[in-house]
Amino acid sequence: MLDSGGAGGGNIKFVAVARASDGVLVGSYLAQKGDVDLEKYRNAVQEVLCAPDFQYKVTPGSRYRLVGDINAFNFTTDVQQRVYIVITVAEYPERLVFPMINEMIPQFKQEFGEKALSCPEGALNKKVSGLFSKLVRDYDDPASKDKVAAVQAKVEDVKLTMHSNIDGMLRNLDKTERIEEDTQRLQDQARLFDEQATTLKRREQWKSWKLTMLIGAIVLIVLIVLIVTLAK
Repeated sequence: MLDSGGAGGGNIKFVAVARASDGVLVGSYLAQKGDVDLEKYRNAVQEVLCAPDFQYKVTPGSRYRLVGDINAFNFTTDVQQRVYIVITVAEYPERLVFPMINEMIPQFKQEFGEKALSCPEGALNKKVSGLFSKLVRDYDDPASKDKVAAVQAKVEDVKLTMHSNIDGMLRNLDKTERIEEDTQRLQDQARLFDEQATTLKRREQWKSWKLTMLIGAIVLIVLIVLIVTLAK
């Protein structure tokens, strides 16, 4: 299907969106101007879409990759039977082509999604060229894309480290606040204990003073009785 040789150029050859329901290629982009294999790419799309029960056998969201000697046919579909296709050289890494397709899908849906369900063949060719050409520029060189991915990974690592440090600082701050709250609570409890101890001490002193007065009164009464008795 894709085994014939193509023109020299980049790693990404052809980007397109088709309808699985009727096999119509609603929008396509030839990555290398003058690529003589354009008709072969179109025929490859038709060959895949016209496979028996294609729309029933292909699961929306699943990744499909058909690899020949020269090129690879990569595609996925959505629930509305739009087929997102990227034809690359055979050795182009799968780990990059499907992220490219995943990046293409929401942008295409936002701008052309409804039109793609009913428009005639090729109606979106000019309109999708800006989106598809940008994706090709971004993804055509795996080494460059890997460098960008590496930088992004480092940025994410830095973000994670910063988040981790901030979380640690917040946890330490939370611990400090809890320690301060515990200290304040202990101080309040100590102050309450001191107040209660002082109140209890005064109460006991009052009880002791009243007992002393009572004993003194009793002794005084006894002395008075004795004096009166002896005086008789």
